[in-house]
Amino acid sequence: MEVTALCIRLLVSLLMLLVAHVQPSYSQKSASDGAVRIVPTRLQTFEYESVSFTCFGVNVSAGWSVRNAKEFLKACSNVDMTSTLNCTIGYPYKSDSGEYWCEGGGGARSNTVNITVTAGSVILESPVLPVMEGEDVTLSCTKKKTSSNLPADFYKDGLRVGSSSTGEMIIHRVSKSDEGNYKCNISGAGDSPESWLHVRDGSVILDSPDVPVKEGDPMTLRCRNKNTSSNLKADFYKNGRLFRSSSTGELTIHSVSKSDEGLYKCRISGTGESPGRQLSVKEESPTYDGSEKKSEDSNAERTDRTVSKQIYFSRHYFVLLWIVIIVVLVLQLLVIGLLYRKKQLVLLEARMNDPNKDLHDVIRKDKKKEGAADAADNLSLYRDTNHGTKPQTEKGQEESLSQSLNSSFSDDDTSQALQNESDDPPLTDSDAQYASIDTV
Repeated sequence: MEVTALCIRLLVSLLMLLVAHVQPSYSQKSASDGAVRIVPTRLQTFEYESVSFTCFGVNVSAGWSVRNAKEFLKACSNVDMTSTLNCTIGYPYKSDSGEYWCEGGGGARSNTVNITVTAGSVILESPVLPVMEGEDVTLSCTKKKTSSNLPADFYKDGLRVGSSSTGEMIIHRVSKSDEGNYKCNISGAGDSPESWLHVRDGSVILDSPDVPVKEGDPMTLRCRNKNTSSNLKADFYKNGRLFRSSSTGELTIHSVSKSDEGLYKCRISGTGESPGRQLSVKEESPTYDGSEKKSEDSNAERTDRTVSKQIYFSRHYFVLLWIVIIVVLVLQLLVIGLLYRKKQLVLLEARMNDPNKDLHDVIRKDKKKEGAADAADNLSLYRDTNHGTKPQTEKGQEESLSQSLNSSFSDDDTSQALQNESDDPPLTDSDAQYASIDTV
C-alpha cells in the first residue's frame, strides 16, 4: 500500500514537471509561429527619411513594442486599441540599420525584419514580406530626391540578372531558385545596398494590389490554389482575425477607407494558408495647380536643407569652436609682438637723439644717494658724541640736527668749490708776481 502511494506521488510530480516544461515551449512557439508579425514600410531607406513598423496580432495592454538589438522605439501609437501597433523612426541614421522585431512584456517575440539605412544615393525597393512561389515580384531602383524613373541594372548574389530603362524589373512566376540577395545600380549615382528576397513554398496564394489603393476606390482580394484554376471556398483574415468568408474565393471592398488597411491572408480548407499581404490605403489628395505644386516642392526641399544644416552643425560645431579659439590666440600674439617692436623702435630713436641722457641721470642719482648717506653718517656721529650728556630739549636737538645737516651740505659745497678751483687754468709768471705783491 505504501509503495503504491509513493508511485502515485512520483507520477503526479512527473506530470507536473512535463506540463511546466511544455507550456513555455507552446507559448513561445505560438509567438514565433505567426501569431504576431512585424511589417515595415520598406526594407531600405535613405538617411533622414522616416521608416515605420506595424505589429499585427498583438495585445497592446501586454506592453508590446518594436525594438532592435539596442533599444525599444519610443515613437509608437495604437492604430487598433487591441491588436495593432505602429512605431516610427523619424530621422534614421546609418547606425539604425539592423534587425527589428515586436516584443511583448513577457518576452514573446514576432518575426524579424532587416532594415538598411544608407547614406548613398540609390536604394532598391523590394517586397517587405516573403513571397509565394508562382507570384510576380517587382523590384524598383530609386535615386534620392528624383521622382523620374532612371535606367538601372539589377544584380542577384553579385551577378547581373537584368537591365531596365524604367528602373523596374519584374520576376514572373517567382520560384525558390529566385531567392537571394538583390541590389541595383544607376549609372553616375552608384549601387544600392543588398536586400534578401524570401520565397515561400506553398499552394495557397492571396492576390492583392502591389501598390497603395486610393481611398474610395474598389479593391478585390482573391484566394486561389496554384495547382488548380477553379474557385474554391476561402476564409479571409485581417490582422490575425477572421474578417469574412467567400464561397468563390474572392473578397471585394467597394469603397476602400483608411480603416481597411492591415495585414490580410486567406485559408482554403484542406489545402493550407497563404502568407500575409499588406494592404495600404492612400488618402485622396486635392488637386493643385502647377504653381502650388512647385511651391510645395520648394518648401519640402527647403525643409530638407534645414534639417541637413542642423545635423551638420551639431556634428561639427566643436571643430569650428576650436578653430575660432586658435585664430584669436594667434591674433593676440601678433598684436603683442607689434607693440613690443614699436616700443623697441621708440627707445632706439631716443638713444640716437641723446646718447648721454641716461648716463647723466645715473650720475645725478648716485650723487644724491652719496649725500643722503653722508647726512646719515653725520647724524649717527652726533648721537655718539653726545651720548652720556644731559638730554637736550627738543629745540636744542632740532638745532643740532639742522647744524649737522648744514655742515654736511656745506662740506659738499666746499668740495664742489675746490673741484671747480682745481679745474681753473694754471697761473702765469705775471700772475705769480701780482700774487706776491698782494701778499706783502
